[in-house]
Amino acid sequence: MKKIWNYLRHHLKEDFHLLQYTSLAAFIAFGLFINYTFNLENGFLDKQVGVFKVFCFFLTYATAYYVALSTYTFFRNEDAFWSDRIFWRKSLLVLIILSIDCSMPYVREVIAYFFHEDLQRWVYKVGNNILSQMIIMIPLLLYYYKFDRTEKHIYGLKPDRFNVRPYFIMLAIMIPLIAIASIEGSFGRQYPMYKPSGAHIYLGIPEWVTAGIYELVYGLDFVTVEYLFRGFMVIGMAHVLGRKCILPMITAYCFIHFGKPMGEAISSIFGGFILGVVALETRSVWGGIIVHMGIAWLMEIAAYLSKH
Repeated sequence: MKKIWNYLRHHLKEDFHLLQYTSLAAFIAFGLFINYTFNLENGFLDKQVGVFKVFCFFLTYATAYYVALSTYTFFRNEDAFWSDRIFWRKSLLVLIILSIDCSMPYVREVIAYFFHEDLQRWVYKVGNNILSQMIIMIPLLLYYYKFDRTEKHIYGLKPDRFNVRPYFIMLAIMIPLIAIASIEGSFGRQYPMYKPSGAHIYLGIPEWVTAGIYELVYGLDFVTVEYLFRGFMVIGMAHVLGRKCILPMITAYCFIHFGKPMGEAISSIFGGFILGVVALETRSVWGGIIVHMGIAWLMEIAAYLSKH
């Protein structure tokens, strides 16, 4: 834990600018206010269809990402990256991937066409996570082997140095906090992410099998989340942006939580910042994967215990 604290202290010493950080915090707070007051994601973005839905998500995330970077230009007169072709190629790629992943156009329609109604809900939840992994991992790995393979880190999948102990300590600290959160009404409405369906009856198998399959792919989805945000958006962008890669990443990361309870969206800012700085310093995403996947499964377990 001491090493993680030193990473954070060093990053803030190098990057912190009071007026810039305060202004960005105000922008994020404004985004949270708009979303949770007017139900932006659940009430508008998710109700769009097709390519227009992808465009709406792209506009939302691009605004978050580029506004955060603009604070470096406005407050610190740092603007060289705006004319960097690699910056635009990478940032547009990751924002397009993120927008497709979060909008998933036509998936419900395809599932409704091919699967029995008793299976549709379960297939959508499982298939959505598997498809998400493909949408994120395949293009980013292809980009790495085409343009960045000399870096040797594979955007954090191949770290130079990695110690698992601090991350399991962080998970242990989270256990009582998750236990307390599980008694709140909003937590129970959101979790567990697996919701009972008729899939196990239709397939003629025990429900723990359908629940277990879902929980497995749900947990694995956090590998791709870490790979995109802490891998590509931090480690992959570091040679273009340096320490400037952290703030736009956490802003976009907060915005992708707009469909979840407000407390989760707010906590994602701090969690994303810590995991982003650790990834930047260690050139590894495995710490984030351990923490993120572990918290997700702990929240599922807490929700199951709370309900039963």
